[in-house]
Amino acid sequence: MFHQGEIWAYPTDTSFGLGVRADDARTLKRLAELKGRGREKYFSLMVRDFAMLQEFAEVPDEMTEAFFMESPKTAILKPTSKLPASEYWPAESVAFRVCTIPEIARKIEYPITATSANLSGGKPIFDTWKLRRIFRDRIKIVPNIAEIPEKDPSEIWNFTVKPPVRLR
Repeated sequence: MFHQGEIWAYPTDTSFGLGVRADDARTLKRLAELKGRGREKYFSLMVRDFAMLQEFAEVPDEMTEAFFMESPKTAILKPTSKLPASEYWPAESVAFRVCTIPEIARKIEYPITATSANLSGGKPIFDTWKLRRIFRDRIKIVPNIAEIPEKDPSEIWNFTVKPPVRLR
Protein backbone atom coordinates (compact mmCIF):
# COMPACT_ATOMS: atom_id res chain seq x y z
CA MET A 1 0.00 0.00 0.00
CA PHE A 2 1.12 3.60 -0.69
CA HIS A 3 3.50 2.67 -3.50
CA GLN A 4 4.69 4.87 -6.36
CA GLY A 5 1.90 5.53 -8.87
CA GLU A 6 -0.98 4.69 -6.50
CA ILE A 7 -3.71 6.88 -5.02
CA TRP A 8 -5.25 5.32 -1.93
CA ALA A 9 -8.39 6.28 0.02
CA TYR A 10 -7.75 5.52 3.67
CA PRO A 11 -9.45 6.32 6.99
CA THR A 12 -8.01 9.09 9.14
CA ASP A 13 -9.10 10.24 12.57
CA THR A 14 -11.51 12.72 10.90
CA SER A 15 -12.71 11.34 7.51
CA PHE A 16 -11.36 9.44 4.52
CA GLY A 17 -8.14 10.88 3.11
CA LEU A 18 -6.37 10.39 -0.20
CA GLY A 19 -2.79 9.21 0.10
CA VAL A 20 0.02 9.54 -2.40
CA ARG A 21 3.70 9.23 -1.53
CA ALA A 22 5.21 12.68 -1.05
CA ASP A 23 8.17 11.74 -3.27
CA ASP A 24 5.97 10.77 -6.25
CA ALA A 25 5.64 14.00 -8.30
CA ARG A 26 3.72 12.41 -11.15
CA THR A 27 1.06 10.89 -8.89
CA LEU A 28 0.82 14.09 -6.83
CA LYS A 29 -0.12 15.85 -10.06
CA ARG A 30 -2.72 13.15 -10.84
CA LEU A 31 -4.18 13.58 -7.35
CA ALA A 32 -4.50 17.36 -7.76
CA GLU A 33 -6.20 16.86 -11.13
CA LEU A 34 -8.49 14.15 -9.73
CA LYS A 35 -9.65 16.44 -6.93
CA GLY A 36 -9.97 19.45 -9.25
CA ARG A 37 -7.67 21.32 -6.94
CA GLY A 38 -5.86 24.52 -7.88
CA ARG A 39 -2.24 25.08 -6.96
CA GLU A 40 -3.18 27.80 -4.49
CA LYS A 41 -4.36 25.13 -2.01
CA TYR A 42 -1.65 22.85 -0.68
CA PHE A 43 -1.73 19.22 0.45
CA SER A 44 -1.07 18.28 4.05
CA LEU A 45 1.05 15.23 4.78
CA MET A 46 0.55 12.20 7.03
CA VAL A 47 3.46 10.46 8.75
CA ARG A 48 3.53 7.04 10.40
CA ASP A 49 4.52 8.23 13.87
CA PHE A 50 6.23 10.97 15.86
CA ALA A 51 9.69 9.62 14.97
CA MET A 52 8.93 9.99 11.25
CA LEU A 53 7.61 13.50 11.90
CA GLN A 54 10.95 14.41 13.51
CA GLU A 55 12.73 13.04 10.45
CA PHE A 56 10.79 15.19 7.96
CA ALA A 57 9.95 18.32 10.03
CA GLU A 58 11.65 20.61 12.49
CA VAL A 59 9.68 19.69 15.60
CA PRO A 60 9.82 22.16 18.52
CA ASP A 61 11.22 20.78 21.76
CA GLU A 62 7.95 21.42 23.58
CA MET A 63 5.91 19.31 21.13
CA THR A 64 5.32 15.69 22.08
CA GLU A 65 3.48 12.81 20.48
CA ALA A 66 0.61 13.45 22.91
CA PHE A 67 -0.21 16.64 20.99
CA PHE A 68 -1.48 14.50 18.09
CA MET A 69 -3.13 11.80 20.20
CA GLU A 70 -5.39 14.00 22.35
CA SER A 71 -7.64 14.98 19.44
CA PRO A 72 -7.28 15.29 15.65
CA LYS A 73 -4.59 17.88 15.00
CA THR A 74 -2.53 19.21 12.12
CA ALA A 75 0.76 21.01 12.82
CA ILE A 76 2.32 23.45 10.40
CA LEU A 77 6.08 22.97 10.69
CA LYS A 78 9.22 23.83 8.79
CA PRO A 79 10.24 20.78 6.72
CA THR A 80 13.69 19.25 6.93
CA SER A 81 15.83 18.77 3.84
CA LYS A 82 14.66 15.10 3.72
CA LEU A 83 11.24 16.18 2.45
CA PRO A 84 11.36 16.76 -1.31
CA ALA A 85 10.39 20.19 -2.55
CA SER A 86 7.03 20.20 -4.30
CA GLU A 87 4.61 22.61 -5.87
CA TYR A 88 1.98 20.92 -3.67
CA TRP A 89 3.29 22.32 -0.36
CA PRO A 90 5.24 25.46 0.49
CA ALA A 91 9.00 25.19 0.97
CA GLU A 92 8.98 26.99 4.31
CA SER A 93 6.00 25.42 6.08
CA VAL A 94 4.19 22.11 5.63
CA ALA A 95 1.04 20.88 7.35
CA PHE A 96 1.70 17.51 9.01
CA ARG A 97 -0.53 14.97 10.72
CA VAL A 98 0.57 11.90 12.66
CA CYS A 99 -1.41 8.76 11.89
CA THR A 100 -3.43 7.58 14.89
CA ILE A 101 -4.84 4.44 13.27
CA PRO A 102 -2.32 1.59 13.85
CA GLU A 103 -3.47 -0.52 10.85
CA ILE A 104 -2.80 2.42 8.51
CA ALA A 105 0.33 3.68 10.28
CA ARG A 106 2.06 0.33 9.74
CA LYS A 107 1.64 0.80 5.97
CA ILE A 108 3.18 4.30 5.81
CA GLU A 109 6.84 3.87 4.80
CA TYR A 110 7.27 7.45 3.59
CA PRO A 111 5.12 10.57 4.19
CA ILE A 112 1.86 10.51 2.22
CA THR A 113 -0.69 13.17 1.41
CA ALA A 114 -3.50 13.62 3.91
CA THR A 115 -5.87 15.56 1.72
CA SER A 116 -9.53 14.87 2.30
CA ALA A 117 -11.10 12.33 -0.05
CA ASN A 118 -13.48 14.63 -1.86
CA LEU A 119 -13.61 16.83 -4.89
CA SER A 120 -12.21 20.30 -4.24
CA GLY A 121 -14.69 22.30 -2.19
CA GLY A 122 -16.82 19.23 -1.45
CA LYS A 123 -17.77 17.80 1.91
CA PRO A 124 -15.65 15.13 3.62
CA ILE A 125 -16.45 11.51 2.81
CA PHE A 126 -17.17 8.92 5.51
CA ASP A 127 -18.16 5.81 3.50
CA THR A 128 -16.62 3.73 0.72
CA TRP A 129 -19.85 3.70 -1.31
CA LYS A 130 -19.51 7.44 -1.90
CA LEU A 131 -15.77 7.06 -2.62
CA ARG A 132 -16.52 4.50 -5.33
CA ARG A 133 -19.32 6.62 -6.80
CA ILE A 134 -17.13 9.73 -7.09
CA PHE A 135 -13.71 8.30 -7.94
CA ARG A 136 -14.64 4.95 -9.57
CA ASP A 137 -11.51 2.97 -10.49
CA ARG A 138 -9.13 5.94 -10.32
CA ILE A 139 -8.23 5.21 -6.68
CA LYS A 140 -7.65 2.18 -4.49
CA ILE A 141 -9.58 1.88 -1.24
CA VAL A 142 -8.17 0.35 1.94
CA PRO A 143 -9.97 -2.99 2.29
CA ASN A 144 -12.19 -4.06 5.19
CA ILE A 145 -13.41 -0.57 6.04
CA ALA A 146 -16.90 0.35 4.82
CA GLU A 147 -17.47 3.55 6.75
CA ILE A 148 -16.06 5.67 9.54
CA PRO A 149 -17.93 7.86 12.03
CA GLU A 150 -18.48 11.49 11.04
CA LYS A 151 -16.20 13.87 12.92
CA ASP A 152 -15.16 17.49 12.83
CA PRO A 153 -12.01 18.41 10.88
CA SER A 154 -8.71 18.52 12.70
CA GLU A 155 -7.47 21.55 14.59
CA ILE A 156 -4.70 23.33 12.69
CA TRP A 157 -1.79 24.82 14.63
CA ASN A 158 0.99 26.95 13.15
CA PHE A 159 4.30 26.18 14.85
CA THR A 160 6.38 28.32 12.48
CA VAL A 161 5.56 31.34 14.69
CA LYS A 162 6.21 31.92 18.40
CA PRO A 163 4.06 31.28 20.31
CA PRO A 164 2.22 28.70 18.17
CA VAL A 165 -1.16 29.90 16.89
CA ARG A 166 -4.34 27.88 16.44
CA LEU A 167 -5.74 28.62 12.96
CA ARG A 168 -8.81 26.32 13.13
